Amino acid sequence: MRSSYRDRSKSTSGFTLIEVILVLVVIVIIAGIALPNLSGSYGNAKLRSAASNIERLGRYARGMAILREQNLTMVIDAEKKLIYVGAEKKMASDESDHELNQDVLKRLGYIDGTSEEHNIAIEKEIFRSLPDGLNVRYIEFEGTILDLANDLYTFEFYSNGQSDAFKLILSDRKDRSIQIYSDPVSGKVRSQLMN
Repeated sequence: MRSSYRDRSKSTSGFTLIEVILVLVVIVIIAGIALPNLSGSYGNAKLRSAASNIERLGRYARGMAILREQNLTMVIDAEKKLIYVGAEKKMASDESDHELNQDVLKRLGYIDGTSEEHNIAIEKEIFRSLPDGLNVRYIEFEGTILDLANDLYTFEFYSNGQSDAFKLILSDRKDRSIQIYSDPVSGKVRSQLMN
């Protein structure tokens, strides 16, 4: 009886080299299948996130326009990759005062007189930026395709809950795209992934 006990204690328990190699091969095969799918879903996640942000800005603009009984504007700044919503700025009633203030600001160095920056009179209430790698590929406003050479695009949300009809397509570097559009009657903004 004692000899059989010694034989068992001399044998070692564990995995053989072949078993370990086999498990590693299975892990590599599964990773090889899963990683390309995961990297593709990350790119789609950026598109979906940007579209979701634009949808939320549209809901905010529609809701606040109804609540305030005042039109709100959504601005897409393609150059700065910003999307923001706001109401029209209150301007001075006397045009000469406004021009004088601009001249004073230029002389003091606060405004560069040579810059050709776009000046839209919308106060930014809420804004989001487009993620890196996403670009505006197509914009349609009230059935008219807009020129992509422009940097600023504006869409109105009205106090009665309606909005301008617009459609825009965002795309990434791998040419994946998402379409964002508004229903002008309900004023709702929706999105849809494109193939």
